[in-house]
Amino acid sequence: MTKALDLTGLKIGRLTVIKRMPSSEWLCYCECGNQYITTTSHLNRKCGVKSCGCYKSELARKNSKKNMENTTKEKYREASKKIKEAMRKNNELVENTRISMISDKKIRSDNKSGHTGVAFKDDNWIARIAISGKEHHLGTFNTKEEAIAARKKGE
Repeated sequence: MTKALDLTGLKIGRLTVIKRMPSSEWLCYCECGNQYITTTSHLNRKCGVKSCGCYKSELARKNSKKNMENTTKEKYREASKKIKEAMRKNNELVENTRISMISDKKIRSDNKSGHTGVAFKDDNWIARIAISGKEHHLGTFNTKEEAIAARKKGE
């Protein structure tokens, strides 16, 4: 007759074996504070039980969050690329500038000329336009009408 293996006090992964149960199972406490009952064979196996299940849940949450962040960034990049391609196809995007944003822009409330990109400064009218994030000076004019015409030509 073989003597039963005593695993009491043994630490396996996150589990600490507390005592043997009458049903030949083992009562363990997990580092997370949960009780867990398992069999000798599960504790002895190389890839056997190492926690009450908290470790697997923790990994799943961690990987899920990482995957969600990567997926969101990747989806945004793909969507942005598709939108830009469609705009280029329809001649809406020139030098990474959306043409409709230049011409259909709402006039700001502090605009005195009544036309986007046209301003009065130092007794002259100035026309300018922003393309690819850079502002371009289109000219300085004596009349507002000349500045508006230059801005429209720039658009």
